[in-house]
Amino acid sequence: MSGINSFIVSFCGGCILLGVLYMLCPTGNMSKSVKYVFCLCFVCMVVGAALSIKPPDLSMFDDIKHTEILTEQNVAVTAQTVFGEALTQKSINFRKITVDTNKISDGSIVINRVTVYTDEPHQKVTQVIGSDSYEVVVINE
Repeated sequence: MSGINSFIVSFCGGCILLGVLYMLCPTGNMSKSVKYVFCLCFVCMVVGAALSIKPPDLSMFDDIKHTEILTEQNVAVTAQTVFGEALTQKSINFRKITVDTNKISDGSIVINRVTVYTDEPHQKVTQVIGSDSYEVVVINE
């Protein structure tokens, strides 16, 4: 914050000084060359004042703790949505889908069981969402 204050003070002070000198600027042949020198001084003043601003310290963003974004509940809800959409696409009516997940020691999350509450046959549901990596349970209603 002190860099910004330093820039503001330098810029305002330089503008006031150049304004006073500009008022003393002669008229006639020398007018254009004196104004040119004042413009060069103004540019140097702005560049010098900008160099006084220190770059911001962004090291606090490096220390952000990596939190777990993917949780068992998130995986279960996502899987329910995907399985529900797959069953809807195949015109299978169902009332509810529940997904049981498990977190493995290496941090990955796997689906253990998918339970579908429907009046459709087990084979038809398994054909749509079945897999070797999880169990599909159909509860007929």
